[in-house]
Amino acid sequence: MVGITSKESPFTPGRPVPFDYFVARFKEIERLERAIKQVSSGRNENVFISGERGIGKSSLAGFIRYLAEKEYSFIGAHCFLGGVKDLEGMIRVIFQRLLQEVSDKTISDKLKSIFGKYIKGVNLFGVVIEFTENRSELHTLIDNFLPVIKKINETIKERKKEGIILVLDDLNGITGVSEFAQFLKSFVDELATSRDSLPLFLILVGIPERREELIKHQPSVARIFDIIDLSPMNKDESKEFFNKMFGKRNISVTSKALSLMVRFSGGFPMLMHEVGDAVFWVDKDNCIDEGDTMNGIIEAAGIVGRKYLDPQVYQVLKSKTYHSTLRKMGKLPIGESFQRKEILKEVSEKEQKAFDSFIRRIKRLGIIKGTEVRGEYRFVSQLYHLYVLIEAFRAEKEKEIM
Repeated sequence: MVGITSKESPFTPGRPVPFDYFVARFKEIERLERAIKQVSSGRNENVFISGERGIGKSSLAGFIRYLAEKEYSFIGAHCFLGGVKDLEGMIRVIFQRLLQEVSDKTISDKLKSIFGKYIKGVNLFGVVIEFTENRSELHTLIDNFLPVIKKINETIKERKKEGIILVLDDLNGITGVSEFAQFLKSFVDELATSRDSLPLFLILVGIPERREELIKHQPSVARIFDIIDLSPMNKDESKEFFNKMFGKRNISVTSKALSLMVRFSGGFPMLMHEVGDAVFWVDKDNCIDEGDTMNGIIEAAGIVGRKYLDPQVYQVLKSKTYHSTLRKMGKLPIGESFQRKEILKEVSEKEQKAFDSFIRRIKRLGIIKGTEVRGEYRFVSQLYHLYVLIEAFRAEKEKEIM
């Protein structure tokens, strides 16, 4: 068809970053690689990768799994537990993913023999493996989780594999189940008192609230996991990211365009990919300038709102009734709190009258929260603040055009 372009975006919005596109997080990678080496020597290591939504937790975990398998001869699986709300479902996902993701055919065949009675079906090419949904059978695997993992380890040793890496990601739901926290503590304690060492690297991935839920159910979880707490990338790392990604397609970026992309993505990898991808498709001459970036950011605002914000939150933040007030809030430095009285100085008399009801509404929706100082608030998530900032920018540019 006429007008269809064959160019391919280097950005991957909405998905964990492919390992060969991974940029920065060098300190965190060093810490996690040190843990991999400890596991290689026969120790169990447990890490919780924590941080806000969109900060790059899943991408980092995926990269570490790749590193463990590629450079240290591990086998592993990245298990997404979204929607899983009981231990039976968790066990099913873990072992099903492990069977599906082991690339060594000899190991795969041996693992299939270990789980023979639990495998419900295998497709023609052996790629899709369906695990049993029988709850009593799955409960047996829960009770025997350590012996099963040890048996898997004995199997992979024959193929000169050094360890096992399991990533449990997207923990919404399962951390609310008290049995999950108890399972983790019991498993780690049982492993610690076992005569035989087990080279297992267990990584949990989630926002801070998920870890807090686990600790609420079982305080000992706090000592079980080392914490890798991800913060937004700094400006230099963000610049390196955009230069590297656009450089993959031989696209140059002006300094002003680069500064705009860094500012409006706030060091959040999720936003960096959304902004970068939108700017990439706006560009027509393989040179990203300020105009390309402005148009891309405006495009990215709607995409981010629809994809990542709760519908109720999105509607409030898009509301024309509160546009002016939100623009004032959006211009505040990212991550900083704001005083009610300071915002009131900046808005019209009409907006002042609606301000307190507006504050109550966005507080109830979990967009902002109060601080210890009376009349002071901050955004619950930097993602909300960044979205408001982008929306304010979009509104200003549209006003200039009119």
